[in-house]
Amino acid sequence: RGKKGQSERRGILYPTHGKIQGLIMTEPLKTKIETTFNFTLNQNQYHDLNRLFYEINQRDDSTHEQIISQLVACENIKKSGGRGKFSAIKEQLIKMRFPLTSKKEKIDAKKVYLARLKEPLVQAPVPAQLFIPEKIFVEKAVKNSGLLRKFYEKFPEVNIEEISQAWEYVQKNKFNLADLKKPLVFIVKEEHDFLKPCPCTKGHLGCNYWILNLGFGCPYDCSYCFLQHYSNFPGIMLPANLDDFFNKFDSFYKKIKRPIRIGTGEFCDSLALDHISEYSTKLIDFFRDKHVFFELKTKSDNTSGLLETNPTPNCVIAWSLNPQSLIDSEELGAVSLEKRLEAARQVQNHGFSLAFHFDPVIYSENWEKLYQEVIEQLYAKLTSPFKWISIGTLRGTRKLKDAHELRFPQSNIFCGELFLSEDKKLRYPKFLRKQIYENMLRWIRKYDQKTPVYLCMEDKDTWQVIDKNLTSSSLIEQYLLRE
Repeated sequence: RGKKGQSERRGILYPTHGKIQGLIMTEPLKTKIETTFNFTLNQNQYHDLNRLFYEINQRDDSTHEQIISQLVACENIKKSGGRGKFSAIKEQLIKMRFPLTSKKEKIDAKKVYLARLKEPLVQAPVPAQLFIPEKIFVEKAVKNSGLLRKFYEKFPEVNIEEISQAWEYVQKNKFNLADLKKPLVFIVKEEHDFLKPCPCTKGHLGCNYWILNLGFGCPYDCSYCFLQHYSNFPGIMLPANLDDFFNKFDSFYKKIKRPIRIGTGEFCDSLALDHISEYSTKLIDFFRDKHVFFELKTKSDNTSGLLETNPTPNCVIAWSLNPQSLIDSEELGAVSLEKRLEAARQVQNHGFSLAFHFDPVIYSENWEKLYQEVIEQLYAKLTSPFKWISIGTLRGTRKLKDAHELRFPQSNIFCGELFLSEDKKLRYPKFLRKQIYENMLRWIRKYDQKTPVYLCMEDKDTWQVIDKNLTSSSLIEQYLLRE
């Protein structure tokens, strides 16, 4: 705590990314722009310039004075007059905001998301390394469940409140974004959302993955997590009725009669609370005789339950990986890269199959060095081939960026070169994504020629970087299930 270049928030260190000069444009700056360029900003113009100044400052630590001096030197702005003055200033600021893309192509201003700035949240709870629930809510239908008993045995001092329905309770007790990571636990009887296909963006190639939805919410707090805008309740929701999930899957599997890839981890971390729920043992025993690959995805080293379970080749334990500097700043509460790889080594030695996910890859000036080092550590520690490796770049909706900015004011990852794409998500431009994928694939293939590598939510053209023959979701699925 208190190290240079870091700020402290509720006991968690948040590395700072440049000077945060305030989210709201100050009157002196507004006046400086108007007097320097001899025109008056209307409200909409004011908000657009406010946003661009802020994001340039967040990304590269430029002061307002430095930004203005670059604008003064711009020939297009000097030549512009009247109504064209603002357009010329905004166009130049967009070039400064997106330097890589501006060198490659003309930027469409409609693809630049310029939301109005808001002051960040204060005193928002952040996760501790050791999860301890503040309160446990249990639905009446599962008040005698084994899951509740396990929580009570671990946390006998924690207050337990019986409720009729979790969603009914949430609707009556309105929560806001600042409450998102409160350490509350809801133990429920799930009746609907058991199993579903992994959602893939329209016009992009999926891999026909299936999700077993064993929980909603996560004890970790990743700055890029989509749950920040997707969830409308605090804490973590866990189903107590696993047998209903298994019955649902059996009915589903009889109908499809083919091998599939299925896993948990879409809306929660598969192992973060496994020392309490003990889900993994039941899941592995259920899937060991099924003709499927079942995957548990995690950012934890919580593998004691796995190491006490008989392994089976079709059960895949997967880790999400990022450079340690990004884990420190963007994956709060999650364990270090070193601990993840050590946990994977122990699980592999025990006999389980492994997989890895580089998703999201976050671009920065030194991203190549950072991710090469992660791949080097991966192959130095573990024995390939693995079941699969996925790669995806940072992306998200406009609402996610808004929530991220409110909750993580020190983070600048959404000040990268992200544009509104065809699927309405903010993404890096295609040339940059291809560059990232080409490099990641090359670094992986240096050590490993056999592990299937696939992309997450990319279009057919971008998939050519991986394999020109993978032109449909069914072909990608066959590629990943070729054993």
